[in-house]
Order: sequence, then structure tokens, then C-alpha cells
Amino acid sequence: MTIKTGLDALLAPERSVLLLIDHQPFQFANLHSHEPTLIVNNMVGLAKAAKAFNVPTILTTVTEERGGYLLKGIQDVFPTQKPINRTTLNSWEDPRVVDAVKKTGRKQLVVAALWTEICLAMPVTQSLADGYDVFIVTDASGGAALL
Repeated sequence: MTIKTGLDALLAPERSVLLLIDHQPFQFANLHSHEPTLIVNNMVGLAKAAKAFNVPTILTTVTEERGGYLLKGIQDVFPTQKPINRTTLNSWEDPRVVDAVKKTGRKQLVVAALWTEICLAMPVTQSLADGYDVFIVTDASGGAALL
């Protein structure tokens, strides 16, 4: 792993891709790390910023037929984009997610997810191993642990 310094260490819209994982209503059950409204507002703001800066954004859900669709505020930012609906906890295990990231040709991966302990940690660990520079957005993510 190469450590980046200086300007190369900074996020740049033209080098970034945003991966939004499982921001669905049922994922807020037993969420204790942040107040849910704060996460929703930050998530929508992150989605709007990505769109304004032309950062490719990949949306994912998990078993949406049982757990609900992507939060309306996020879907409204990308009205024509259908989230990748998975059955695995680890989004990086779904080839459609990995292929969507690879297709962008960008190596700075910005990730926000509900359930930091699983749905954020697992794909971050694996994408780092795959050579991506990964940045997590903690205030647009959340989990069971109290901060």
C-alpha cells in the first residue's frame, strides 16, 4: 500500500466515486451511534454534493422487498437510478457493486453505510485490499455502538 501525501492525499471529484450502502428505513432500528435525523440529513447532503460535483454514485440496498426501499431523500437526488439490491451483508461480495465501482475508473472510494460494524467495515476492508483509496463518511453512516 502506498501512502499518499500532499495534494495526492486529498479527495478530488474527478478521482472519486461514492458508494452509498443500505440507507433504508428498517436499517435505523437499534441505531445508537448518531441521531437518525442527523444521518438522513447528512446522507442527503452528501448525495447532493456528489451530484453537484459530478461524482459517480452507486446506490445499494439489501433485501429491499422486506426492508424497504432507499430513503426517499436520497432517491430524489438520483431519480432515474435503481439501487443495486443485494442479499449479502457485505456489498463488496456482490460482483455488480464491484463492477459498478470499477467501471468508473476511479480509485478514490468514498463510502457511507448503515451499520458501520458490518455494512461499512466489510467493503472498506476489502476495497482497501483491492487497491482503492477509501474515505468513510462517519456522519452519514451509523451503527449500534454509542460514540
